[in-house]
Amino acid sequence: MAHTQYMLGSPRTDILFHPIQFNFIKALVQNMQVLGLTSELLHDDAISPFNLTGPWQCDIDPALLVSLRPTTIQRTVVHHPWLDLLPIPEMRDNLISAGESCDEIQLCLDMKGHGMAHSDHMGIIPFVRAWGWTLRGCVDLFHSTNTWRARRNERLLFCVS
Repeated sequence: MAHTQYMLGSPRTDILFHPIQFNFIKALVQNMQVLGLTSELLHDDAISPFNLTGPWQCDIDPALLVSLRPTTIQRTVVHHPWLDLLPIPEMRDNLISAGESCDEIQLCLDMKGHGMAHSDHMGIIPFVRAWGWTLRGCVDLFHSTNTWRARRNERLLFCVS
């Protein structure tokens, strides 16, 4: 049923919860593979490969998706590699810049549970209330959310130009 609704361009939000959670985790695992990371390289004290020898000097692989290419902040500020898995460069920069000041475990649970994976009011609004600062400058995410909401004839959540 979820596939049929998707093919019709009108996924129902009430049936998307579990597939979205699965897809969120699947996407992070795929990003791990693309970046050449393994679960062993994501231990508690791990440092992003973009920082292992100081600021990352290597050329960026042109085949790497633009959304996963390291930003200047990723290359110059030491951080845990789990942040490199997020496909939103501005969000990565916001989180890296925050340093140790946020509860990363709660953030990850909220992103998986109801936040970034949803474009409905039951997910994105509570996420924005709790973690709005992480979305500063995430214009592509705002456009995407509004596009999916418009396809379902729902009101837009973000004013972006």
